[in-house]
Amino acid sequence: MAMDLLKKDLKQVLYRIIQEQDFDSSAADEAIQILTALKFSLMAASSSQESTRCSGSNTLIFPDKFRCPISGDLMKDPVLLITGQTYDRFFIEKWFHEGHNTCPQTNEVLTDMTLTPNRLLRSMISQWCLDNRLELPRLSYEEEVDNVTESHLDALLEKLLSSSLIVKKEAAKELRETTRWSHEFRALFAKLPGSVERLLHPLVSIGKVDLHPDLLEDLITTILNISVFDDNKKHVAENPLVLPLLIESLQHGSIELTANAVAAIYSLSFNEANKITMGKVGVFKHLISLLDYAHPGVIRDAGSAIYNLCTTVENREKAVGSGVVAAIFRNIGRSLLLVDKLILILALLCTDTKAINEMCKFDAVPCMLRIIRETESQRIKENCASILFAICTTDQSQLRKIQEDENKYETILELSKIGNSRARRKATGILDRMHSAAPRTHTS
Repeated sequence: MAMDLLKKDLKQVLYRIIQEQDFDSSAADEAIQILTALKFSLMAASSSQESTRCSGSNTLIFPDKFRCPISGDLMKDPVLLITGQTYDRFFIEKWFHEGHNTCPQTNEVLTDMTLTPNRLLRSMISQWCLDNRLELPRLSYEEEVDNVTESHLDALLEKLLSSSLIVKKEAAKELRETTRWSHEFRALFAKLPGSVERLLHPLVSIGKVDLHPDLLEDLITTILNISVFDDNKKHVAENPLVLPLLIESLQHGSIELTANAVAAIYSLSFNEANKITMGKVGVFKHLISLLDYAHPGVIRDAGSAIYNLCTTVENREKAVGSGVVAAIFRNIGRSLLLVDKLILILALLCTDTKAINEMCKFDAVPCMLRIIRETESQRIKENCASILFAICTTDQSQLRKIQEDENKYETILELSKIGNSRARRKATGILDRMHSAAPRTHTS
């Protein structure tokens, strides 16, 4: 079953890559992650052979592939990082909460801290446990919510309708905590009629939400928690109260409230239908303003949300009109964590002529060339080359700046030799345009 799901995911990603003439590198990264998970299937037969009972002991030796690199224990909830490494969810989240922003095994700085369930490995661990008559490792949320029922959720939502502010706050806090750990509880929201309206009722009845910041924070965090469940994303965003409330929280909240509100917007932005809705309600200008924010988590989620929303062509003009290009060039040198995402956004926007004109105003060409020279990331080099190719195709006067850089550093020439396949192709295209424009440059 897990294998079938992964194959289905891979088929969708490959279809996207095949259909798009100049596909984005993130699609290739996604395909690589799925293929990494599929690779474990080749080891399934040998896994049972690797596991042997120690003679004279009840100790069971389990395959190293099932062991969390951080804890050394059998993984309960294996998740993939963008680097392709797998960890137990509890321990990698603890690693992040301690302030780390790297992959523990590769030490690579993570530009995206998304955790992708490694469904195939989880299935293999489950099967191995069954084969060896062991209790199946339970996920953390399963351990917390054995008694979670629809009636429990309904009772908590009813308390939010109470006339007592104390009762409302107690219910809101319990909802926040329970939806944080309970997958089952999150799933119930999509099934229970009027659940989102009842959840937000206290904020509507009170009027000014900033009068009770603790209540607001608990309810916004609950929105974030339930939006993690895919079936809830469209259900939540369609409610007319949700997006305006999240936007208001971005503008007037504490650091934690702002962080949770932008994380909720980021989560909701994965749904295709939501992308159009969010673009229409004017979320871009608020997300863009957060790129200047001091909190790294807020910046990361705001940039990621902008990127997700810009994967829909209709939103790109809105993003440009809201000042995204200027904000990117204000912040592109601030953090290594931010550069990859900002370059990805610029690469997406290169289909919009207004965006390219804006990039030229901010002297994008020298900036992209400098980043190519300084970064170790092949993906960043590739996307910088893609941006330069689009710029010099739209505005050939920019070729002169590239030529000046080539005379001094040979940045593009070097990339055409040692970059990845797409970077080499773009670099070669830029060099061809430079050579074609050279005669006209000399005679002018």
